[in-house]
Amino acid sequence: MSRLRPGILSVRAVNQYRRRDVLAYLGLRYYLHNTAARTDHWARQVATDLVLTRTSLPYFRALHFKEVTKGKKVEHRVIFLPGANEALAEAALLDECANHPQAFANPECVFSYELSRDKDRAGVFKYYIEGLQKRQQAIANACKACPNGVVRYTDIKRFYPSIETDLALKAWQKQCNFGGIPKRYRDLGEKLINEHSRAGNSDQSAILTGPMFSHLLGNLVLRELDEACSQKLPARYFRYVDDITLVGEADAVAKYLKIVRGRLGDLGLSLHGDSSPKNIEVPAGEWLKSRNDFRESHRTISWKTLIGDLKKFLLVKPEERKELQEAFRREGFRIPVRDYTGAVHESSYLERALQLAKQPWFRRRGQAITIQTLIIQAKWLRASYENEFHHMLDGTAGLERFDRKRLTPKLRYRAGRLIYLATDDTLASLSSVAGELPELYFHAKVMAAVASGNIDQVLSLGTNAAQAAAQPLRAVGKQATTTLLELPKAEEQALAVFLLNGVPVDHRPNPMPEGESELLRFATSGVVDLSPMKSSDPFMREIACLHGLSQQPRHSALLETAFDEDEGLAMDAIDQLQQSLSP
Repeated sequence: MSRLRPGILSVRAVNQYRRRDVLAYLGLRYYLHNTAARTDHWARQVATDLVLTRTSLPYFRALHFKEVTKGKKVEHRVIFLPGANEALAEAALLDECANHPQAFANPECVFSYELSRDKDRAGVFKYYIEGLQKRQQAIANACKACPNGVVRYTDIKRFYPSIETDLALKAWQKQCNFGGIPKRYRDLGEKLINEHSRAGNSDQSAILTGPMFSHLLGNLVLRELDEACSQKLPARYFRYVDDITLVGEADAVAKYLKIVRGRLGDLGLSLHGDSSPKNIEVPAGEWLKSRNDFRESHRTISWKTLIGDLKKFLLVKPEERKELQEAFRREGFRIPVRDYTGAVHESSYLERALQLAKQPWFRRRGQAITIQTLIIQAKWLRASYENEFHHMLDGTAGLERFDRKRLTPKLRYRAGRLIYLATDDTLASLSSVAGELPELYFHAKVMAAVASGNIDQVLSLGTNAAQAAAQPLRAVGKQATTTLLELPKAEEQALAVFLLNGVPVDHRPNPMPEGESELLRFATSGVVDLSPMKSSDPFMREIACLHGLSQQPRHSALLETAFDEDEGLAMDAIDQLQQSLSP
């Protein structure tokens, strides 16, 4: 008897939180082991009811790498990860909002966190690169219309932590009234907003950084500003999360910037000062050189073709997964090869596959993808990215402001992919040169850890850096080592991430005494008795109950198994950096 395929909302939640943090993803996967919980009905009814009636706040305070100061001090961003039940209820809430586009769709000048609609399973929001590409094209059109003007970039300080609860609540209620959203979902949103203020544990009542609902709230709080600024005024206005871009004649942009600064001040928000490196002004003609920076590659072989073909191969030939994994390892590639065996047995997939199999193009494409063709693509990309990375680094130190802003994403793009493709020796060499640029600090430390196996410096960066290194290390079956004698909170959480991924860690002397944290015990042993299920920490208690009693932890096996055919092939050395750059 074939199993029913998971509902759209559960797949969206899984995809979205897989890119956010591994612990939130694991909680969801353990929750969704219950077949009934996978249905959209469960998300809309049961999960929502459980949030509306709960009294505890199951949030995990994860420390993510934010930036490194000039004095080489690492700063972290506190990310509040919701429990699995809330993540599902949140997916239902955001889906309901998407059904009321007149109230919740982004204004034309806003390009971040566009709600997914209909049968889109990629996440609760559309993938971030789509918004970046649209914004780039909009700025290009504005520059062409004002060739003698300027482009001004500016940025809102501490965006989400500065949005006070009352402000978010008023913005939410206003749009609910306008859109006619059902009372059930209106109440759910209000409860989440009020619980954010309680969970934050700070003097200021503000929304949390981490939950997907916060991204919608951020857009709603700025909606009046966005709509007012998008009218026909002397300067054009574009926003991507907290990044605001103005285009127009220099005098008009300067005047308009004051207006934006004032309106933000009325909301309790502020822009970075003129001396901040986040404030950049460039002539429109010069900016146009960057108009194609976010376009997709037209190469015959690209990262997209490699990962796309890899997923097709795993869906069509799941029995050859281990053979492919060994072939990648022999060539020095650290590309994760996930198990889609369970996903491809779903009746809906088989029905669609039978229909596609009747198409000549599908048969040709499926037959053309082999282990050898995947190896050829990966080798070609390895050589190309290495050459391009070195070429781009030449002269980078002398670049300033806009030119440096343009080049940084290109270097990060190649660095992230080389973590999966480059040999150990090459990766160690690249880490050394990348480490000279503050913008590549995250990548440099991950590169060094993956090449050597020593994770001392990655542990201090936080859980997102740990996941970025743990995934490729796990893909090649490599052991990690650490010599740290003490484990402050960030290092403790990061070490747990390696253990959750099933990466063996040689730690001498052992930094995990008998008094080790609940998180480390959970990562190392899973749940062997009832004590974790009685934890005073609501998040740890919930995830322990969802994991269930077992003699061995199930974390790494679950991370290597796909939940659904539409679950993306997450590449953490790429995705986790993107998340760290989001406010």
